Amino acid sequence: MRPPFSGPNGPRSLTDREAKVARRVRRALYLPESMSEEEVARQFRDSVAWRRARLVLAGEELRGRLTEILSPLASRFKGHARRLVRHGERLWTDLWR
Repeated sequence: MRPPFSGPNGPRSLTDREAKVARRVRRALYLPESMSEEEVARQFRDSVAWRRARLVLAGEELRGRLTEILSPLASRFKGHARRLVRHGERLWTDLWR
């Protein structure tokens, strides 16, 4: 559960992630650049635009992490696939000779 935007000590500052979401919402809704991230968060935090921007950001982060994790594995399979294709091409040409 997220902490409240404002508490007994006044409004808390945005986390880096919330600031990114606020920038995305500001761009998506064509809000003026002069509008601060805190102001965007205050007005749109529980809106559909905020949720959508948060989900898109989460998806991009997940894709990035998966790419980092799977890229060595993918390059290994790519090498094996090339060998199999070459072998298949040789077999095919040998069959048709």
